[in-house]
Amino acid sequence: MTWLSLARHIDWGLRDYGVDGQIGLEATPEAFVAKMVEVFREVKRVLADHGTLWLNLGDSYASAPAGNFGSGTAPADGGAFRAPKPKMNYAGLKQKDLCGMPWRVALALQADGWYLRSDIIWHKPNPMPESCRDRPTKAHEYLFLLTKRPKYFYDQEAIREPHARIWNPETLGGNLSGGVHKRNGAMREQERDTPSPNPSGRNKRSVWTIPTQAMSEAHFATFPQKLVEPCILAGTSAKGNCPQCGKPWERVVDRDAPKDKSQWPASWGNRGFSGEKHKGAHTHNSTGSITTGWRPTCSCGITETRPGIVLDPFGGSGTVGVVAGRLKRDYVLIELSAEYADNIARPRLAHIETAVPVAEAKAGQMPLFTTKP
Repeated sequence: MTWLSLARHIDWGLRDYGVDGQIGLEATPEAFVAKMVEVFREVKRVLADHGTLWLNLGDSYASAPAGNFGSGTAPADGGAFRAPKPKMNYAGLKQKDLCGMPWRVALALQADGWYLRSDIIWHKPNPMPESCRDRPTKAHEYLFLLTKRPKYFYDQEAIREPHARIWNPETLGGNLSGGVHKRNGAMREQERDTPSPNPSGRNKRSVWTIPTQAMSEAHFATFPQKLVEPCILAGTSAKGNCPQCGKPWERVVDRDAPKDKSQWPASWGNRGFSGEKHKGAHTHNSTGSITTGWRPTCSCGITETRPGIVLDPFGGSGTVGVVAGRLKRDYVLIELSAEYADNIARPRLAHIETAVPVAEAKAGQMPLFTTKP
């Protein structure tokens, strides 16, 4: 049973990978959405009850390209047109309409029983150039966090991010939580005692600025490792899971820990604390959060753990496996294209000692590769 599923799909009407049975060349948006719901029903079936699904989807525009190629969709990221349609028969879509496919899929999954917990904006500071003159250049994609149940495993501490600004009373700086501001050269007295931010970092925000990551191999729908990393860190336990029932170990977090390290018990060391990067921050009358240990969430009584399992049903170039292996998690990748599985993903995963193929690619079958149990 997998603890986390993470997928970047090739999206609707953008690219033809030349593989029978591929998803993304359906005649209508409705057919594409139905197929995606079907796939993720199977993901839901094998996902642990407290597991999470992180789904990255791009968008496209309804268009009729020049020439005698028929009608189709153009990638919303400005990429080359790759999958012409025989005619524009999309219900409710007009030429030049943004199709809104990410939200169509997300809402369909919600209607199918998934909990839609967050929509995350992947902001690309280096987006694909576009020739459009009547709309902004597309510089983002969506990443959706979905779960099977209202309560699930989520390691907030593992993905805290640096504060945008840190209050330094000596320079009358400011912080985004409404701390100190300079007004006519004086500090507002009522804000003088505002606590400074948690030095472990702030809670992860829903806009992630991550550059796209080029690959020398010919794969169109790769996503950067830095986009995958926070999903795995938040969705799986760094300590591991119970080998008997599969439930994760969770952090024991002291949220009232003094920010002054000289006041910490010697046994705490530097665990889970990133305050060193915020030198000069206000420290008196303030507390932070540090990890003091780990505890099981089950009553099996087993002290050993095993890594969580990350599933990618659209394995592609193997990026999810690369990141999962680097973070000491097990992984299962499924890829329909033997070319991508054999020529791109497997070579990239070869340096990970635990990665071994468990099923060779055969005509009409999905090649599957995974880590050792």
